[in-house]
Amino acid sequence: MRMLAGGAAGAALFIALFLLNDLIKPDYDPVRDAVSEAAIGPGGWLQSANFVVSGLLIAASSAALSRTSTRWTGRLVALTGAGLALAGVVPTDPVPAAVMTWPGLIHTVAGTVSSVALIAACFTAARWRPGRSWRRYCLTVGVAVPLVFLAGVAFPDTLGIWQRLTDVLGWTWLIALELRALRSSAVRLSA
Repeated sequence: MRMLAGGAAGAALFIALFLLNDLIKPDYDPVRDAVSEAAIGPGGWLQSANFVVSGLLIAASSAALSRTSTRWTGRLVALTGAGLALAGVVPTDPVPAAVMTWPGLIHTVAGTVSSVALIAACFTAARWRPGRSWRRYCLTVGVAVPLVFLAGVAFPDTLGIWQRLTDVLGWTWLIALELRALRSSAVRLSA
């Protein structure tokens, strides 16, 4: 049960720290700049640590999620957390980058794997103890996250806002999943 609570805490920590970083990072524009860009330059260690710690907490919860929800949901959450942690270890390139560096490429691939795995987990989790509202919530987030991200691609001057919206949608859903699994575990243990 601690692992599930840790996964929820990791997702909440990620949101809280990137929003805090938005307020305190000098020469950083959260409307324009991607969350990953906060790891560049002075004070960037905070965002890098955020990626790593949050990712590891989320990945650690995956074993408990596999037992509590579905095996595939747990596996996808493991990829989500691992991709997030790796993206924190390897810095991104500034956006737009004239030339992508190897670290920037690794960061982008790790972040993409993390995001795609989270979206896929929305669809696998929709089948776990599917109440109508839970299923609708999972499917809505699974569809909304990529659509909102595409809006950011279409309006690059406001990419930061669109990416933050996808992060809040996805990570809040992950918190709900972890808490739902935690409640399910508690009920099973008390029975």
